[in-house]
Amino acid sequence: MNSTERMQTAIEMKPTDRIPNVPFYEAPICRYFGSSFRDALLGGQTMVDAHLAALENYRFDWVMVGMGLIGGIVPEILGCQVTYPENEFPKIEQTAIQSANDIDRIDKIPINSQKLDLFLEGIRMLKIELAGDVPIACEYISPFTIATRMRGTNEIMSDFYQEPTLIHALQDVLVSIDITLGALLIEAGVDYIFYGADMECPLLISPQHYRTFVHTPTCTVVDALAEKGAKVLPHMCGPIVKAGIVDMLLEMSIAGIMPGNLTQESVLPLKTLKDKIGDRMAVFDNLNPNGALLTGTVQAVAAETRHHLETARGWIGYLFSTAGTTSPAIPKENFDAMNHEVLDFQYTA
Repeated sequence: MNSTERMQTAIEMKPTDRIPNVPFYEAPICRYFGSSFRDALLGGQTMVDAHLAALENYRFDWVMVGMGLIGGIVPEILGCQVTYPENEFPKIEQTAIQSANDIDRIDKIPINSQKLDLFLEGIRMLKIELAGDVPIACEYISPFTIATRMRGTNEIMSDFYQEPTLIHALQDVLVSIDITLGALLIEAGVDYIFYGADMECPLLISPQHYRTFVHTPTCTVVDALAEKGAKVLPHMCGPIVKAGIVDMLLEMSIAGIMPGNLTQESVLPLKTLKDKIGDRMAVFDNLNPNGALLTGTVQAVAAETRHHLETARGWIGYLFSTAGTTSPAIPKENFDAMNHEVLDFQYTA
């Protein structure tokens, strides 16, 4: 199997020749292999070179991009003031929505920029280089998370109680923008769109708030992008099974579920999610990117990785991954140890 076939087979809940190896790897490899961390995040030939070097070294089963897109390019297009430090993630220095009066002008903003063009060109170049053997995945965000980038986290949390109509009105405008941006990604060559639900997870808002404010706009975007041919994967931290979020995720046209952390030190036990959804849908693993992988020894990383792999032994529709964004500060020897365990694991589904 090549990587495209391996991923598709796992998503279809069929046995694979080995475990698909699909961690959230973008930030570390941009540091390991990028001539510039910033430029490797933002697109063009620097992004292409970094990801091709990572594939050669690690044999990932997808190319994973998007942190520069969701962290900087999209907020900047929509009116936020963004800076792009050389060796850090993009930073939103000034939000775009100060009051409900600012919403109307968002609907009139043209969805283009030189940075977006460069990012899409990088995807097109990767698509040619990969020749169909390895799929491209892009991190994405829901209308609610875009709204949070534009409004500010503290302000949005206050708006739930002080100005709820603003949240609804802003997302109403952002739904079509989110679909337009997603369509551009698909046209450029993205196969998997995984949206990082970092602002709507049950660690931050209640299931009731999720259902009232977030679910319908997100469903609209997810279903539209799936109809356009993308395989959409939600990633969400928190107790998503206990909180009932999984039931709402299953109402969308998704291809799998990517659980995350419960706390900085712990992750959702994967068996909890597997017991909930059974063989209805693929599950992505969630090795803690903030634990041994970031601060531990090579031996500790290897042991933790083996534990995750053994937990899922015999499961169909299982893909190895991390519980979210991996830090650029992860020691390369630790990343190597994790990768070695995944590739060498003797797996039978």
